[in-house]
Amino acid sequence: MTKHTNNIDLYDDVEKIKQALREATYDVKGKAAEILSDSVEGVKEQTSEVKDSLEKFTAKKPFKALGISLLVGVAIGYLLRK
Repeated sequence: MTKHTNNIDLYDDVEKIKQALREATYDVKGKAAEILSDSVEGVKEQTSEVKDSLEKFTAKKPFKALGISLLVGVAIGYLLRK
């Protein structure tokens, strides 16, 4: 009889472990989603700031911006030809 009782206890313990792992998995997934969401928001903010900065620079110094763009284009073309 004790062997049967021990098996039942073992199954109960295994079920408890499975449930704890499921809960931990959901917690990890939730935390990962939260971190990813925060990261995406941070990237969006930085992208917006860079865009605004580029627009201001281009408006203040259009010829310099054009020259930089031309040099970058030439450099990329040179690297792609190799």
